Amino acid sequence: MKKLLLFATIIAINACNPDKSMTTETVKGYRPIYVSYANLRNVSSGSPQKLRKAGKIYTKDKYLYINEIGQGIHVFDNSDKTKPQAVAFISIPANQDISIADNILYADNADDLVAIDITNPLAVKVVKRIEKAFPYPSYPQQNGVPSRGKFECVDPSKGYVVGWEYTDLVNPKCFR
Repeated sequence: MKKLLLFATIIAINACNPDKSMTTETVKGYRPIYVSYANLRNVSSGSPQKLRKAGKIYTKDKYLYINEIGQGIHVFDNSDKTKPQAVAFISIPANQDISIADNILYADNADDLVAIDITNPLAVKVVKRIEKAFPYPSYPQQNGVPSRGKFECVDPSKGYVVGWEYTDLVNPKCFR
């Protein structure tokens, strides 16, 4: 009889607690901003652009290469070291870091590693791409974005995460 009474009590308590999956919770949190892989993997030379957020700087022969965080590489003719002249911009979307060896510029292109022939920096060529060489960004971790809190779970099928927006989220499933 005690077991039956205990069982009935448990059922009654659970009946009073609504199913949380049926409730709606709106909270402030971070939603990923996606870019398609087709757009990301378009590496090309173009006309010079304004330098906004400089990263690493490399020199190679008469050229100066300055990383534009998240965008690509500025190329300057540095023949006259007192007056470098902007000559090109190498677009490498979601780029954060670069290195140069011989005539090859190595760069991250989202989660890919690309090797780019810079023999002629005005007309670069991707000579090799290693896809998924770097981890996919599965949670907010960049400057200015707290590493703790609720956020919308990422969905790699939507593309690559290039940033996070702080907004209202309904029933976010992910948190750190």
